[in-house]
Amino acid sequence: MNILLMGYYGFHNVGDDLFLRQLIDYFAKKQEVNKIFVFCREDYYERTTSKVSFFAANKLSKLKRLSIILQNDCLMWGGGTLNIKDKPTNLLRLQLLAKWTRKRFCFLGVGLEAVISDEKDTRSKVFKNADLLYLRDKQSYELALQKFKPVKACCLGGDLAFLDLNYYQPYIKEKNNSEIKNISFSGKSWWGEGRGEFYGQQLMQFVNKYNSVIHLLPAHVGEERNDNKFHHLLKKYLPESNYKLHSWEKPVEFVDILSQMDFHFGNRLHSIILADILGVPSVGISGLNTKIQHYIDKSEVLPELRLLDFMEPIEVDNIEKIFREYQRPDEFILNESKTAKAGVELIFKAQ
Repeated sequence: MNILLMGYYGFHNVGDDLFLRQLIDYFAKKQEVNKIFVFCREDYYERTTSKVSFFAANKLSKLKRLSIILQNDCLMWGGGTLNIKDKPTNLLRLQLLAKWTRKRFCFLGVGLEAVISDEKDTRSKVFKNADLLYLRDKQSYELALQKFKPVKACCLGGDLAFLDLNYYQPYIKEKNNSEIKNISFSGKSWWGEGRGEFYGQQLMQFVNKYNSVIHLLPAHVGEERNDNKFHHLLKKYLPESNYKLHSWEKPVEFVDILSQMDFHFGNRLHSIILADILGVPSVGISGLNTKIQHYIDKSEVLPELRLLDFMEPIEVDNIEKIFREYQRPDEFILNESKTAKAGVELIFKAQ
């Protein structure tokens, strides 16, 4: 069996790069899998198995791209948020090609942040056409059941970042500090000066009280959407001795830095997910009915405290309460891993 993995790969996004690594390692261990092909934007990935081949898809000719597709038995969109705003012409064509050549097309561990209100919306066809639609959160699953009938196989499972917990074992915090000395912050590249000033002022509360060091930790690097574009704006409002600007080349470097924190603030979903896996208390900066809220609600870990709206003031008392009461959600994490594996295993049970 040959498989083709597609997604938001090769863009230097920590979440997508992590679960691509997890999927490759998972499939490589399967005797049924002979070859793993990956379409990505840039090929900077470490080769962990001889079974995998990476292709910078935008550099492939149409003929070469078709040749690679035809070599596979199953085409998979692996993980991430599918916020489809326009008609997904390329995906629909790919699904049609898969149908003509008797291949399967599957979505693995995806979230549906954009609400599709009309079942006749052309965007819904891409989900109805799927042989497997494995979703990572309850809201996406319920939306699929309501809007995408009939889907051949639809299931709810864990986020793909949980697939193999052994990957994180060396970095899990065993003991928390007594004070909030090291705080990481993951903003987004397109945030502007006003937001930089606001969050700088909010973080200064911890600098003044604890002499905290603010670690500006981008969850998306690279040239196009590097979150440090915003962090450079934010750091102007912090004392030079109280901030550190980070970067990374491999996702494990992000994991390592995050594991050393006492607290984390993030607007990137997988920065919050990774904080939980590592046992670092965190707050998601996000509006209501968003992927971060869906995840925090699913975790059931202090959901009434762990979500802040954009530009909502940070109350030090609430952060200290989270810091005192937070416990790594071991049972939830194990269940996310178990259900992520069950979702991926459906690839082999429905051939």
